[in-house]
Amino acid sequence: MDWLDELIQENKEMFATEEPPQGHFERFEERLRNDRQRKRMRMILRISSAAAVGLILMVSSILVYERYFDQEPGIMKLGDVDPRLNQVEYYFTSQINQASTGIDSLSIYSDENTRNMINHELAEMDSIHTELGKKLGKHPGDERIVTAMINYYQTKLNIMQSFLTNLNQIKLNNQIKNKDYETTLL
Repeated sequence: MDWLDELIQENKEMFATEEPPQGHFERFEERLRNDRQRKRMRMILRISSAAAVGLILMVSSILVYERYFDQEPGIMKLGDVDPRLNQVEYYFTSQINQASTGIDSLSIYSDENTRNMINHELAEMDSIHTELGKKLGKHPGDERIVTAMINYYQTKLNIMQSFLTNLNQIKLNNQIKNKDYETTLL
């Protein structure tokens, strides 16, 4: 890099007098806009993929259980089945609540479509939890349902953490772009 520094220092006047070609800044801004749109689409695709995988797992487990259970049950929680499972349920619900708070605070950095998609996916997951609670009410001793509920909590927590990671990435990208934009203005 020393020879490059010397070359720049020797020809400093030449570099300072030249202006970029006409329309350079407009073309540069257009490229930045296109790049932002592509990154947003990739981020939405990643979030959607993670949510879709989670939903497929949830729906498939529910379909298996629906085959064996027909009655309208009361909704039960894991802690109602076994007091030891109350700790497991408490751990997951507290982690999910923390992730939900983080998602709510970071959602301002995403566009409205992303926020709507996240809310929709979480609402669908909550309906799955309600169904599992009903099935647990019908058959409180069935370990398959208990396992499905634990899997539900794990999957929901993983998906929410994925949402958090993606929202943090969007926030970081926005901050970097803002810094880059501010330096180009100076």
